Amino acid sequence: MFPFDLAMLVAIVLSIILLGFGAVVLGMILTGQIDLSDILVESNDNGSRKASLSRLQFLIFSFVIAGLYLVICVESGTFVDVPPGVLMLLGISGGSYIVSKGIGKGNIKQPGAGQQQRPQPRGQGQQHPQIPLAAAEQQMNGGNNSAGIPLQ
Repeated sequence: MFPFDLAMLVAIVLSIILLGFGAVVLGMILTGQIDLSDILVESNDNGSRKASLSRLQFLIFSFVIAGLYLVICVESGTFVDVPPGVLMLLGISGGSYIVSKGIGKGNIKQPGAGQQQRPQPRGQGQQHPQIPLAAAEQQMNGGNNSAGIPLQ
């Protein structure tokens, strides 16, 4: 057996395995075991749902890059190098998705945030001693006021 025949045999076996995985995933999508209905939708903690431009951009850009790479490889008959600029653009697209997820998590209001606290009646809860403002400022600034002038 020649090395070319062995390499071709390995390529065919790997292609069959990859196509088998693809067929299993496609079958799971068609039978409903994998749900793709929310692939382009972001949902918040409060239950609201909205379309995600960053997910759409990442999905389209990934398919365009993969499709063009496949066409170029088939035309040349060999694997080609991906230019660093294309990898950088793909990274930027993925980064924009990650940043949008971070921004979305930062917009969630904390429970009780923005609500005024009710003062507790005397005798309930923990009472803190009243410190005069000048003494508190002196403690915080190590004996200086906010302008850096020593307090006497």
